[in-house]
Amino acid sequence: MKLNWETGFQPRTTHSLQLPYEEYVYALDMAKDIGDCSSRLIRLPNNMIALCIQDMGAKQAAASLSINIGSLADPPELQGLAHLLEHMLFMGSEKYPDKNEYKSYITDNFGFPNATT
Repeated sequence: MKLNWETGFQPRTTHSLQLPYEEYVYALDMAKDIGDCSSRLIRLPNNMIALCIQDMGAKQAAASLSINIGSLADPPELQGLAHLLEHMLFMGSEKYPDKNEYKSYITDNFGFPNATT
């Protein structure tokens, strides 16, 4: 089934914080059998689409993010932009102002960063 990106998503909010998101309301054709897991497709307010898979038998939680853009999409007049933005993420932000503070946050929570452009 082809996803209808315009009409297939319905507004929702998270339970406790009442944060907005949209959930795809039609059945998903999964390429592989995911066993007893349940899945949902959601769209966040920034238009990022996420596939959420829940396995109640799992002993750990995991998350992975892949953004299908990088150095090959740099405009000709801004070569190196993707690489610069990758470095900026780990050099400090409003929420994590110190150099490598975000990286420390990730590793302190048993994750690992693997950014490539």
